[in-house]
Amino acid sequence: MADGPLRDPTRLRAFIKRYGIQYTVLLGGVQDTVHERLPQAVNLNTWPATFILGRDGLVRSTHAGFAGRATGELHEEMVREITHTVEKLLGEQITASK
Repeated sequence: MADGPLRDPTRLRAFIKRYGIQYTVLLGGVQDTVHERLPQAVNLNTWPATFILGRDGLVRSTHAGFAGRATGELHEEMVREITHTVEKLLGEQITASK
């Protein structure tokens, strides 16, 4: 599998700009190497997969796949769900690491 976004992140940058993403984005690798790079992602069998981390650095939410605009209500639901989760986490106080 080609390493497209790793070699040339143009499309990733366009996605970030288009959706106004103002938080850190981690590109964990390509499908062929994801288990090597993210061994904690047990039973990960979807692409793309989104991991949303809290201010504490822990995974607080995950989302499997991507529903593009052409999916209509599925897309709107995905946008609402992810936006709600991110806004909730951004509103949390920063706590000291344990």
